[in-house]
Amino acid sequence: MPSSLNPKLETMLAETSNKICGCKGIRSCRLCKNTENEVQALFTGNHNVQSNVEKKTCYFCVHCKKAYQYTRVDSLAEDQSLQSSFPECQNEDLPNNTSVPSPGATSNVLELKEDNKLCQHKNVLHKMNFPGITIIENFVSPDEEFSLDAAIKETPFQKSQSGRQKQDFGPKVNFKKQKIRVSSFNGLPSYSRFLFERMGAHSCLKDFQPVELCNLEYCSERGAHIDPHFDDAWLWGERLVTLNLMSDSCLTFTLDEDPFLEVRVPLLRRSLIVVSAEARYQWKHGISEADVIGRRVAMTFRELSEEFSRGGSKEEEGKHLLTLALTFQGTAIQPSNVPHWD
Repeated sequence: MPSSLNPKLETMLAETSNKICGCKGIRSCRLCKNTENEVQALFTGNHNVQSNVEKKTCYFCVHCKKAYQYTRVDSLAEDQSLQSSFPECQNEDLPNNTSVPSPGATSNVLELKEDNKLCQHKNVLHKMNFPGITIIENFVSPDEEFSLDAAIKETPFQKSQSGRQKQDFGPKVNFKKQKIRVSSFNGLPSYSRFLFERMGAHSCLKDFQPVELCNLEYCSERGAHIDPHFDDAWLWGERLVTLNLMSDSCLTFTLDEDPFLEVRVPLLRRSLIVVSAEARYQWKHGISEADVIGRRVAMTFRELSEEFSRGGSKEEEGKHLLTLALTFQGTAIQPSNVPHWD
């Protein structure tokens, strides 16, 4: 199939294929930023791309699970945590018989009662439902966080794309050809067992059975990020479950059909986020370079799709994968056997 890329772009991509980082194609990190700038200019055909269309940014509220666009959002100072850039939500516990006052005469104040909470948002310009996001705060303790990080560090990270480093605990997969090899897969790591057991105590994860774990390390000094993307839906099931360690960050959701709309979802340190439903299948998700401050480690667990689950056409293959995964005796897949999920 003939290539549609600019010939100069193809040459540049070939020349940079053996860089010291793990970037491929037009993806880049700080180590190859100069190349990225020229590649992007060639790719777009415009060396001075600017847009006069203002981006519509909505912020997801952990408490009422809706997204809000505000009339004003404070910028992030260098000495602040990332989460301080999110508009503050005034949230109070309410007794069951408490009535919630209707919105007052001022149109930029919203109050609503959900799960016996009073959630107040000021300076609201727009509110939208954003189904498919569940955030469990303080899923692990500070001591557990550092123990997990120490256990993760015992295995060398492998270079990944866009400045990230990764460890893979899962089957070798060719998503394009829809083929799986399990010869190098021997289960999830032992340090993840207690996380799996704890997940079962939450209603949204009581039947969650992970078959794959990908540990990703993001460091601001490498300009680490991940471009907006959809996770595979052939092998991986509906719920994407990520434990966020070592620093706060932000997951940004975007729509191809509305490129000027984005929803920012907080990734709180030591919290667990579950992405499913519309957020999983209709919105792309990514993490921008600006939202990585210091070092962040993400432990992402994936379940099997319906095709590989009970009643599916590949049920037996799925059973085998799950049996291997839940031995919790796994070691990370080596570079030559890394699945193609980036």
